[in-house]
Amino acid sequence: MDIVVYDDHTSVQDLAEVSRSQESALYMVLTSLLREGNSVRVLDGGFKSFSMDHAALCRCSLQMPMDHVSLCRCSLQQTVEFKPLLYSPTNGVHEPEIEAAVASQVLPFLYLGNERDAKDLSRLRSLNISYVLNVTSHVPQYYDEQGIKYKRIPASDSAQQNLKQYFEEAIEYIDDARQNNARVLIHCHAGVSRSATITIAYLLKHTRMAMADAYKFVKGKRPIISPNFNFMGQLLEFEQDLNDGVSPRILQPRLQGIESSV
Repeated sequence: MDIVVYDDHTSVQDLAEVSRSQESALYMVLTSLLREGNSVRVLDGGFKSFSMDHAALCRCSLQMPMDHVSLCRCSLQQTVEFKPLLYSPTNGVHEPEIEAAVASQVLPFLYLGNERDAKDLSRLRSLNISYVLNVTSHVPQYYDEQGIKYKRIPASDSAQQNLKQYFEEAIEYIDDARQNNARVLIHCHAGVSRSATITIAYLLKHTRMAMADAYKFVKGKRPIISPNFNFMGQLLEFEQDLNDGVSPRILQPRLQGIESSV
């Protein structure tokens, strides 16, 4: 089921704080809905922002002081195009599924995995992986003297981490592997949040996929992915940068076919 959740004023930027404050009403509602397997989106800016932009779609009067507007009495009257306003959190993942996961092939040249995959030289050799993108600050670059090329993105899986600042250099490194007909493993500790975020950003850069579709595509290849709220917000910001031309898209013919597969 697709569900839109909104409160008074929470924005995409506020979601990092929501993820830290696990006692907030919004956090508990989101967690409950996600555990039930629903597809959940959060309205950026809450009811206050929406009512200012789309007053005709709201039942309560804007003449009423906004501090006294009751969300239970205010609802959307019809469906509107939300794409620029929505944030998509991810489904919960069970620990045994994470522990059992092996490197997942997302694209012909791109694998998404965990520290265990990065440490397994025989596995890397069998998959013909010669590039490794290490999205941690602590996992060693195990085989940098054995023909494996490495790049480190020193990121933590936290509500404070700015991962977006590394998107372009990570994408450039992945492209270097592709252009050299090599295969690349993108990994963090568990292959769930940080490395998944970089992989989704790569798809956004090189296709016309919406963030939600890029997420679904990667989720289809590696069901355990679950970027944290903070990273999902940064992906949404990156998508907007691409749409606005702040960061130019570089469309790759070899990737275009995946757009119709979601």
